[in-house]
Amino acid sequence: MTGDVNEALIWALESARRHTLTLAGDIPQDRACQQSVTGEHHPVWILGHLLLGDTYLLSLLSVEPLSEEFPILLSRYGPGASPLPLPDRYDALPTLVERLKLIGSRRLEAIRSMTGADLTRPTPDPGLARAQPTISHHLHGLVCHEGYHAGQLSAWRRAHGLGPKRWAFAPT
Repeated sequence: MTGDVNEALIWALESARRHTLTLAGDIPQDRACQQSVTGEHHPVWILGHLLLGDTYLLSLLSVEPLSEEFPILLSRYGPGASPLPLPDRYDALPTLVERLKLIGSRRLEAIRSMTGADLTRPTPDPGLARAQPTISHHLHGLVCHEGYHAGQLSAWRRAHGLGPKRWAFAPT
């Protein structure tokens, strides 16, 4: 049964990431920090925010320790960080895309090796554990989290004159 659960989680996480990267793939770097309204989550902030979450996830799963870069990611892309239309403050969009591909592969590899006991292990972060009591809850939450931010990317694209993209979960 665990293999089926793992495969469903892997499929959902992988599809959500593919959709995010599709939405971001044709955004020109010189427009990637633009905002149509103050505080709008622009593509660079969104991708950096997802990178922050994946970096933290690998730590929660004990795959790797938090990187020395984590405080920088947190200050730029954390939940309390206001997105600013300042490209020099952030990583370049192509860099974030490549890093999300890489860290996305590492998280899927980690989940593939998880057992049922691993999935039911309590979430080690007390703040997260209040809403996501187990690692399985947290992983399912990440699928929703990425979908939420994909919606923001879609809205950003529309507001900035870029067309929609095909949904990654639909048949071709």
